[in-house]
Amino acid sequence: MKEINVLGHIAYDYIFDIPFYPEKGYSTYIEKYTRHYGGGAANICHGISMLGGKCRIISSIGRDANRYENYLIKKGIRLHIYKSRKKLARAYIFNSGGMQTTYFYWGASEDMDKIRAIKSEYLHIAPSHPKAAIKMAERAKFIAFEPGQDWHRYKKEELQHLTEMADIVFCNEFELKKLEEITKIKGKEVIVTLGKKGCMIYKNKKIIPAIPVKSAEPTGAGDAFKAAFWTGFMKGYDLTTNCQLGIKAASFIVKKRGAQHMPSLEKFR
Repeated sequence: MKEINVLGHIAYDYIFDIPFYPEKGYSTYIEKYTRHYGGGAANICHGISMLGGKCRIISSIGRDANRYENYLIKKGIRLHIYKSRKKLARAYIFNSGGMQTTYFYWGASEDMDKIRAIKSEYLHIAPSHPKAAIKMAERAKFIAFEPGQDWHRYKKEELQHLTEMADIVFCNEFELKKLEEITKIKGKEVIVTLGKKGCMIYKNKKIIPAIPVKSAEPTGAGDAFKAAFWTGFMKGYDLTTNCQLGIKAASFIVKKRGAQHMPSLEKFR
C-alpha cells in the first residue's frame, strides 16, 4: 500500500466536562477532566495505522513531546517534523449539554512553516499553518484539503488557492457556505460532514446517514472519518463506500473519551 502524508497538528487534548456554559463575565466549575494524545494530523495517522495503512505525519512538535513522539513511532507512523523550542500545541475542549467548545493553543505549531518541503504522492492537509499547507501542496500529486478549525488563520487568497489545487475537499456545512462564496467548487469532489446526520457527497447531494450510537464524547470523530476514508480510498473503493467506512469509524470513536482509540483492522471488519 502506498503511503499517505498528513500535514497538521500534533497536540495534547485536555477534555473538560462542565455543567453549563457561563454567561460572559461569569464562571462555572469543572466536573471532570482528562488528558489525551491528540491533534488532527496525529489522530488521522493513528487511525490509518490501526486500519493497516501506511502514513507519515508532517508537523512541528515541542520540547515536551518526547513521549508522544515515541508513541507515534511505536504505532508504525513515520515522522517528518520540525522540533520547536516552544511547548507542544494544546486543545482545551469543553463539553456541556451535548455541545462542545474548543480553545486551541498553537505553541510549537506556530513553527510549522519551518518544516522542509517534501514531495507527496498523496497529501492530506488537515488544519494547519497556511504557509506550510501551500508549501507542501505545491509538491504533491494528489491533495485532500480541510481548513477545519484553522479556517480563520487563512487569508481568502490562500483558501482559494488550496481549494482549487485540491482533488478532494473536506468541510462542514459552515465551511461549505464560505467556500461557495469565495471560490468555484462546482464539479469538485467535496465531502461535507453533517455531525449527527452523517455526511454528504456534494456533487450529487447524496447523504450517507450516521450510525446511531450512545456517544460518550465526540472529540476526534471527524479525524477518524478521514482515516477510514483514506484507508478505503487507497484500496480503490468508490466514494460512497469510503464515506460509509468513515461513518463507521466515527461511530467507534464517539463511544469513548479522546480521539485515538481506533480499533484494529480485524475488529473494525
